[in-house]
Amino acid sequence: MSARVIICCGSGGVGKTTVSAALAIKLAMAGERVAVLTIDPARRLADSLSIGEIGNTARAVPLENAAPGGTLDAMVLDAKATFDDLIRRISLTPEATNRVLENRYYQAASERLGGAHEYMAMHKLLDLWEHGPYDVIVLDTPPTRHALDFLAAPRRMAGMFDQGVLRWMVMPANKGGWRALELGSETAARVLQKVIGQGTIQEIAEFFDAFRGLWEGFRTRSLRVDALLSAPETQFLLVTSPAPAARVEAMFFLNELSERKLPFGGFLVNRAVVAPTHAAVSLDDIPSTGPLPLDDWQRVREALVQASLQRSELADRHAEAVSDLQSANDGDVPCWVIPEQDHDLHRLSDLVDLGPHLPTL
Repeated sequence: MSARVIICCGSGGVGKTTVSAALAIKLAMAGERVAVLTIDPARRLADSLSIGEIGNTARAVPLENAAPGGTLDAMVLDAKATFDDLIRRISLTPEATNRVLENRYYQAASERLGGAHEYMAMHKLLDLWEHGPYDVIVLDTPPTRHALDFLAAPRRMAGMFDQGVLRWMVMPANKGGWRALELGSETAARVLQKVIGQGTIQEIAEFFDAFRGLWEGFRTRSLRVDALLSAPETQFLLVTSPAPAARVEAMFFLNELSERKLPFGGFLVNRAVVAPTHAAVSLDDIPSTGPLPLDDWQRVREALVQASLQRSELADRHAEAVSDLQSANDGDVPCWVIPEQDHDLHRLSDLVDLGPHLPTL
């Protein structure tokens, strides 16, 4: 696999954030300059890396025994801070910047506008790609259905700025307030003024008027992100588990990637039970007498044998699940199997230990 942007997707509860962090660590340990960014509002990345609070700016993750040059920075998307930074970046003048940032309508919309989180995620990714000092960017996305909003955001944003509706919305305001509203009926105008107030209408009008100078910057950046998502340097990895529901979600997302013609790198199958390296336990392997009364000890022996058989059967079912995933797309799908761990992963060293089961560049 050769990629500079690795986007990890998957359903909730499959360990996607943990796997993303472990993959980023492996690449950094190999000598790459890596950034790992989560756009999942659940903010589990800090827990996985065990380094405390992580924010919108890069925080270095301490690594021991990394190859020369290997570094890892971690970030959690702050949509509001990213939105503010974007306004500063594409505004033509400081006055234009302040006019937007100080507008109360913008302050509310930048935090609560539908799709704002996904829009800002794509801009953060683009900034890291174009300006960050990184060899590899690992992106941890929200659960599958929300990740689709991220995939759709670039074209949706570019399309919005291409449409005449927005150009109509940002027509200059005159003394009466919002020029677009004045083109509507007087009845509608009076109703809106009663519902939200003339002052609010004027603030909205001022925001859209100030926004006129920004739409080309938004549109251009959206197109650049859309190109990045489909570029050869980008790979989508689908994190899943052998569980049927998780595999259904993974196949659903794979179909979405295929329809959008986005580059698919393979499956990461987490929490797989692997076949034991020893033969199944039998009653002959367990002493016929032990530290318990004979009847109790017999039940213990039978339970141990049954547990061994059940684990072997579960390993067989998980192997079949992996085989089913590999057979997708005409049977040419890379698949990395991450064995189920016998303890919770709370330390950085635990994530390092997952490295041998993960892909390399």
